[in-house]
Amino acid sequence: CYTLGNAAPLDMTDTCLCMGADITMAQGFFRAESDRKCFSFIGDSTFFASGMTGVVNAVYNKSRQTICILDNSTTAMTGHQPHPGTGKTMMGEIVQKISIPKILEAIGVSPIIQVDPFDQEKAVAAVKEASQADGVSAIIFKAPCVSIAAKLGCKFPGAKKVDAAKCVGCQKCAKELGCPAISFDKKKAVIDGSLCSGCGLCKGLCPTGAIQ
Repeated sequence: CYTLGNAAPLDMTDTCLCMGADITMAQGFFRAESDRKCFSFIGDSTFFASGMTGVVNAVYNKSRQTICILDNSTTAMTGHQPHPGTGKTMMGEIVQKISIPKILEAIGVSPIIQVDPFDQEKAVAAVKEASQADGVSAIIFKAPCVSIAAKLGCKFPGAKKVDAAKCVGCQKCAKELGCPAISFDKKKAVIDGSLCSGCGLCKGLCPTGAIQ
């Protein structure tokens, strides 16, 4: 799902090849430009499928990068199949979950920071901390995919609304989030309640407090 961030307004992807290639590609970039810090993005499912070997290689060969693991507790892009981190097999059998932080620690990744991506202040602080680290560091952004959040017992407070009187039309909410629920009517932000998950990220971004 994170590859969807390559489009405007986020433009978060400099290069993308295939599932699991991010960690190993970052190693190559480090060898070519060792003065720059690379960030690689991978989902929890892909980490188990084809990411772990890249981490081993990165640590062993003293690469310098920050691995961002987007852990949404499912394989969302292909139909919500379970993976070793979910604690359930394809046949529905409940088994012991495999811990991503423990795997990273065993390989030698440091620091390993786990944060809730919906806590913007802590998430930004985690990125800044990891960006200053030498060697291979990791940030695990852990929060359930909104498609399965209810099944996991997670609830958001409800769809957000915009106070048109407070909205100044700066478009910060749209430009920094790229949320499909946000559009503009007569230069004022409008939130489609049928698309809004209620995550509240837009509320935290609004400089005038127009989103409630």
